[in-house]
Amino acid sequence: MIICRCEEVTAGAIRTAARAGAQGPNQAKSFLRTGMGACQGRMCGPVVSEIMAAAHGISVEQAGYYRIRPPLKPITVGELAEAEID
Repeated sequence: MIICRCEEVTAGAIRTAARAGAQGPNQAKSFLRTGMGACQGRMCGPVVSEIMAAAHGISVEQAGYYRIRPPLKPITVGELAEAEID
C-alpha cells in the first residue's frame, strides 16, 4: 500500500526502514524520501508516524513527526520571483 504518494513509498518500505534502524519519521525520510515530495509530508506524515510508532511499539507522540522547515506551503516560482526581499 502506497503511503507517500509523492515519492511512491509503501507501508512495507517504511516498516523495513524501521527494522533497518530508522527510529522515527525523520530517519525514515532520510532512508526513503517520505515527506520530501510536493506535499512536503502533509498527506503522509501522520501515517508515517503511526507506522513507525507501531513498528517500535511506542506511542505516536514518542515517534514524533517530520521536522517542519520553511516554506510551510509550496509556492510557485512566480510567487517567489515577485516576493519583496527586505
